[in-house]
Amino acid sequence: MGADEPLWLYDPLCWIGLTQGSLIWLVMTVHISIEIAWISLACGGLIGFFIWLTALGYQQIQVAKFTLYGIAMNALLALFSGWLAFG
Repeated sequence: MGADEPLWLYDPLCWIGLTQGSLIWLVMTVHISIEIAWISLACGGLIGFFIWLTALGYQQIQVAKFTLYGIAMNALLALFSGWLAFG
């Protein structure tokens, strides 16, 4: 981490990238059901992909990295929901 990069804890864009997919999954779980929330991967993955591209375009590598972590977290949560729905 370079001297000009802020600590990720204080960067709201890192938090958006990290939590967007999980928050979509959580909203779908609360308002629909946990068995249907597996579809959040399509929403969270697509939104995360465009956040990732935008972060790369603005050379915000730290934001791009945390967005990929957020997509991975969303994928794990969606996998759990899919396991409940189809398992």
